[in-house]
Amino acid sequence: MIPRSAVVMGGTGSLGRHICAALLRTGDYRVTAVARHDGPVPPGVPLFLADLLGNDEQALSELVAGSDVVVNAAGAGWGGTPDQMAAAHAVLVERLLRLVPPRTRLVHLGSVHEYGAIRPQQAADEDHPEQPTTVYGRTKLVGTRSILAAAAEGRSDAVILRVTNVCGPGAPATSFLGSLIRRLRELPSGTPLDLRLTPDLRDFVDIRDVADAVVRAVTAPVSGLVINIGRGHAHEVPAVAELMIKTAGFPRHRVRIGATAAAGSTGGHGSWTKVDVARARALLSWSHSMSLEDSLRDQWAAAVPSSDAVPGTGTT
Repeated sequence: MIPRSAVVMGGTGSLGRHICAALLRTGDYRVTAVARHDGPVPPGVPLFLADLLGNDEQALSELVAGSDVVVNAAGAGWGGTPDQMAAAHAVLVERLLRLVPPRTRLVHLGSVHEYGAIRPQQAADEDHPEQPTTVYGRTKLVGTRSILAAAAEGRSDAVILRVTNVCGPGAPATSFLGSLIRRLRELPSGTPLDLRLTPDLRDFVDIRDVADAVVRAVTAPVSGLVINIGRGHAHEVPAVAELMIKTAGFPRHRVRIGATAAAGSTGGHGSWTKVDVARARALLSWSHSMSLEDSLRDQWAAAVPSSDAVPGTGTT
């Protein structure tokens, strides 16, 4: 059987690399990664360099015209400016909707931040009100709504996977856990670790489980839908930090964890993030497979070569 063609936008990014690898492992796809800058891609995946927001529209059009699947894993991180986020999350989506043929399955990675506030003890399903409170969430929602409109009009065979906080090997270095790993690695020997953490509770999902959800969404009859992808459990941020510190082998007696007020929190309580993943189970036959402990272990191992020691792990 001739392999189908899959194109992954943002293919050198944290999620993009795992998605490329997961599609390739099925044996059903010829996978091409697309990115603005050179970067690592899995063996067997060619890299097509193109400015997704620049003057490479003709080249991109030719690439996606013959594709069976396009995955949009491109985007601006939390460090981006409002203009950069608007371009990456809204303008780019409009370009893809023009270029990707209506018959081609488009899998778009959305964000739990499109929901905005979720009430404590609740799990947001896909009908939860969308009231994002950040520029990141608002710009992601603009892209999602453009895709849903195109699908409703028959202009796109698209599905949105709304992803919670990502962890695991290769997860973004700018994330909470990525920043914690960097601090542990760079801490001078003998120096205590002083953390000020919000009392948030967040839904963490392994990056490999997200890639698995993408593979399942490629062929499932889910066009025009939003599907939550998360663990479906809210973990306390300080407890997750403690688990990563333990994974790193950092002496607990050298750690000082203090609380800081969470943005938008009341009464000393942080924000709450948890999603209902019943739709993913029903329509994609998907649920998370990685424990949080394994995710953090593998994230640490991927970021820190085995020959490296954490400078602060000595006993003196």
